[in-house]
Amino acid sequence: MFSNLVKRFPSTLRQCRFSSSFSTKFSYRQQLVSDLSNANLVDTPVSLHGWLQYRRLNSFGVLRDHSGSIQFILPSTMKQERQTLKQTPVESCVHIKGILKKRPDKDINSDVSLGHIEVHVTDFQVINSCLPQLPIDLSKYHESDEKARLIYRYLDFRRDIMQERIRFRSSFIAKVRDFLLKHSFVDIETPSLFRRTPGGAREFLVPTHLEHGGLFYALTQSPQQFKQLLMMGGFDRYFQIAKCFRDESGRRDRQPEFTQIDLELSFVSRENIFSLIEELLAHSWPDRLGNIPFPRLTYAECMSRYGTDKPDTRFALEIEHSSDKVSITSPISLNNLQDFLTDNIQYDEKTRQFSVNKSNNEEDDLIKMGNFRLKLADLLESQYDIKLRQKRQWNFVWITDFPLFTPMTEDRTKFESTHHPFTAPVDEHLSLLSSKKDWSRITGQHYDLVLN
Repeated sequence: MFSNLVKRFPSTLRQCRFSSSFSTKFSYRQQLVSDLSNANLVDTPVSLHGWLQYRRLNSFGVLRDHSGSIQFILPSTMKQERQTLKQTPVESCVHIKGILKKRPDKDINSDVSLGHIEVHVTDFQVINSCLPQLPIDLSKYHESDEKARLIYRYLDFRRDIMQERIRFRSSFIAKVRDFLLKHSFVDIETPSLFRRTPGGAREFLVPTHLEHGGLFYALTQSPQQFKQLLMMGGFDRYFQIAKCFRDESGRRDRQPEFTQIDLELSFVSRENIFSLIEELLAHSWPDRLGNIPFPRLTYAECMSRYGTDKPDTRFALEIEHSSDKVSITSPISLNNLQDFLTDNIQYDEKTRQFSVNKSNNEEDDLIKMGNFRLKLADLLESQYDIKLRQKRQWNFVWITDFPLFTPMTEDRTKFESTHHPFTAPVDEHLSLLSSKKDWSRITGQHYDLVLN
């Protein structure tokens, strides 16, 4: 989720990387590339450590650190250093000293942030030379094989986009912590090793090495039970940036290990939770959120209008129920309608790809139409250049009134918790718990916040 989110913050990502708040304290490094944007540094000595991003003609190069990149020039008098530069593979770790100079007007590169200045080198050192050929090309982000990028992740981290995304995440989490601590939340770390808790996703098991053997821990799917115990222990406002582990390898849209902002409060209502989350996001979000309080939709409304419980509300194209708009008055009119549709609707292979077969399950039909709605939006934007969704359009929406129980896929006469077993029913449905035949009618007190 987070990687998809940060793609929509291009300017904010660059602010995270080219921040003036980078510190060199506790390091023998004297300066960062981003420090050179200070106009007062022109014609003064500078000292930089980083990676050799590019070299040309044995005299020009680009040094990059985590804050940015800058061009440097070796004068013709530095013959030995020029020879060293020629033999130094790109992405080697280097140290340069020199004088910061303005570029001649004809050489200014307005496409980069420091394209108006360069370093005239007085000392060039190779700290650590790398291999002449790296397993991934850092200059071609989209062309690199994803598997290779994951194997050599430490190299992938050098890319601008990876630096920006991770620093953006760090900045966002820092704002979340700041807000919660100011509102009397306590940051408490809970264990990752716990006993098995069947009923949710499959768990990762960790064997012990006790003498009698045969015992296992399970990695926690969430801190749910721990935070309930913390409430009982008197910590009425808890949070942590929690690691969770779920063995859902069969689903492409799930990760075995992920991080969540985990919260719990005592003596609160649903409205208190809504206000807390809305104010937390308003404080932490890089853009100003102007639609607070967020709109709300019930689960039934979502399924009926969008065919999903996580609707993209940035565009219309809602599902319209037209059964009441078509009526069959006689067998003859039914035949006439069939003839009309056959004569006037073209059904080719391209149309078939976007067709939806009606099933005997209304919810399944709605889900298919919801998927079709998203495919149609993608088609209109990619093929017909119709802009339905703005890149930085933040349509948060609360989804409420979920069913407390959901029929199990393998046996629809049996039920499982829609969310988790700790969810309570709404007060008016408490009496329905006594009869299993009424469980499908029970509404739970849980809710989701959706952003597309």
